[in-house]
Amino acid sequence: MCLDFVNTVDCYGCADLGEYLNTYHDLVAWGRHVGTITDDEAKTLSRRAAGHPAEATGAHRRAIELREAIYRIFTITLKGQSPAQEDLAVFNIYLCKAMMRSQIVKTQEGFYWDVTGHKAKLDWILNPVIRSAAELLVSEEFRRVKKCADSICGWLFLDISRNRSRRWCDMRDCGNRAKASRFYKKNKDSNTVSSSSTARSALLKPKPKIERHLL
Repeated sequence: MCLDFVNTVDCYGCADLGEYLNTYHDLVAWGRHVGTITDDEAKTLSRRAAGHPAEATGAHRRAIELREAIYRIFTITLKGQSPAQEDLAVFNIYLCKAMMRSQIVKTQEGFYWDVTGHKAKLDWILNPVIRSAAELLVSEEFRRVKKCADSICGWLFLDISRNRSRRWCDMRDCGNRAKASRFYKKNKDSNTVSSSSTARSALLKPKPKIERHLL
């Protein structure tokens, strides 16, 4: 879930990121899409956001701040480097607030860790994302996190392939674009070589003999 959250831009390598979460209502729509909130919860959040625009703006700003901190923590760690203390501090602040409102709830199947938090606040929509990021960071699954090989894309994904050979966030998108780029370059290089060979052959080809006629 947290990887889906950081992938809410069109591409991290573009001058214009192509932001998908432009408003708090976009955040609500995303939460409904990935299943972290129900239809009724989405309606409640939308109504409250409409009635409290300043609170909605603040919650949206914090969502973007959280997303960027999570993304930087993951991407810098994938390079074998330590994340910036500022990013860890930002994430831990959000984690502490989420944990303060967490509780263990008894269900018919057993026990459930409820991280929903205070539903009177618009920020609670971020709590499942925070929990997802925290659990992934301290799990063995973290070793399966990869960054799309397309430098323009920059999306993160969990490589669950058997031999961990996946390179693209989506083979139908970035993968096909890379294949098309390689095909174009190969053909371009081939045409260049072919043209050069033709020109070189023309230069090396023996000139026809000119017969001199004596008058």
